[in-house]
Amino acid sequence: MEKRLSVEGSAARVFLSFSYPVRAVLPVLMTVLLFLSLPVPALGGREPDRELTRRILSTLESYHQDPADWGVQVRSLERGDDLVSLNSRRRFMPASNLKLLVTAAALDGLGADFRYHTTVMAAGEISAPDSTLRGDLVLRGSGDPTISDRFYPAVDYVWDQLAGQVCAAGIRRVTGALVADNTLFVPPRRADGWSWEDLMWYYAAPVSAISYNDNCIDLEVLPAKAGQPPELRIKPEGATLRLVNRAATVASRAEDRLVITRDSPGGRVVVDGGIYYRSLGFLEHVSVESPALYATEAFARALARRGVRIDGPVRVLESPVDSTRYLDNAPLIVAQHFSVPLEQIVRVINKRSHNFYAEQLLFTLGACLGREGSFQGGLEVEKRFLRKLGLDTGTLRIEDGSGLSRLNLVTTEMFIGVLARMDKHPLRENYVSSLPVGGIDNGVRLMRKTAADGRLFAKTGYISAVMALSGYAQTADEEPVAFSIMGNNWVISRREAQRLIRDICLAIAGFSRGTPPVEEAGVSR
Repeated sequence: MEKRLSVEGSAARVFLSFSYPVRAVLPVLMTVLLFLSLPVPALGGREPDRELTRRILSTLESYHQDPADWGVQVRSLERGDDLVSLNSRRRFMPASNLKLLVTAAALDGLGADFRYHTTVMAAGEISAPDSTLRGDLVLRGSGDPTISDRFYPAVDYVWDQLAGQVCAAGIRRVTGALVADNTLFVPPRRADGWSWEDLMWYYAAPVSAISYNDNCIDLEVLPAKAGQPPELRIKPEGATLRLVNRAATVASRAEDRLVITRDSPGGRVVVDGGIYYRSLGFLEHVSVESPALYATEAFARALARRGVRIDGPVRVLESPVDSTRYLDNAPLIVAQHFSVPLEQIVRVINKRSHNFYAEQLLFTLGACLGREGSFQGGLEVEKRFLRKLGLDTGTLRIEDGSGLSRLNLVTTEMFIGVLARMDKHPLRENYVSSLPVGGIDNGVRLMRKTAADGRLFAKTGYISAVMALSGYAQTADEEPVAFSIMGNNWVISRREAQRLIRDICLAIAGFSRGTPPVEEAGVSR
């Protein structure tokens, strides 16, 4: 099997081909590259791209890495030149670095103040004397991912507020059904390339126009007395989950091996193994298969708490034709909730690397700016954004908004283009402040007490054998740069891969151009 390494610089381009075993040829390759990267006489001074490239190749060698498995690109945001361009046009799986694209496209197209709205409509006549709606009560979703306790005091806070507004509109009884209009987003609700074993858990929750609690049920396992089954609790209260408890509370830490499995998405959840009797417990987040039904049933419970009686069933509309039947009759809006602004949602996506929020935002792009709220609809909007930046979307493969799909294939050139655009964007501060900060936030805390501490803002990315980090940094000269690092198919440990990326970032943060070119120093040639 032959691999190809492309090292691109401002002065030269080198192509080298080599075959396995890599261990046998890597020293020779490194010698050639180091020789080519030696300083050469030039009126413009040193070749900084060669120097920093040499440092990064040396770092890869120190971790016994094949340079062809890594893409590294660093671009000056002041001068516009590339300090490093290692495999910059080669396609890599980006993992969660792909969230940089959906959040940039959303800020650019929707604006930082964009808000979702969830609406309750009365499809029928409201009789004032007996406070009765003779017809259906319709809950219409716009894709809001935030209906949970992340931004609000309680998980049911939004539903309780909407139920209160329904009461204030003079409704105490509904003779018809509670209808969930879930038609704004179009199936499929999970992307191609998501692994089957991921589908049952929170990080692969399905997309839905009406959502609740990140479209997950929280399962808590609490120890009992040794020898007894542990206690199982689910939240939110009133949610249903098929559970099989085969676990036992154990007296020895050595037997503390709790296993939670699910035979299929939407299937039963089996709790097995042992949980130590002094354990604080274990929490797992299980995805739901019918998010709109799950959410609307929670709204029905909120209405019941307010004394509103629904005579009919809970029904979910999935066909736009059925939705049009209600909307054409101009139903009366009786309650409405507006989400937090988009800038706060973007922070959750990038700081927390939240897959569900990212996919909801991708569908929102399609619904608001494209032909439909779907994966393809949202991706078309993203590609239009990339083409506006002068990037060739024909060389890319993008399947989702979160980066969970293993079919995604992008380049560091794409990320650099997005980062450079957002650096000059009117909403730059909203974008940059959404990124994890070196030395402080989860995923980049390894930068603490280094040259990158507090001076690096970058999105992390990880799935099995894939690690990436892209964002903004400053060199030793305080020159702002955009950088993108992606590694695929590495065989070192995850911890070592994190350290490798850290060391590349430290090489960037410690880099200095030295003496500026003659023309930039104000001396004519």
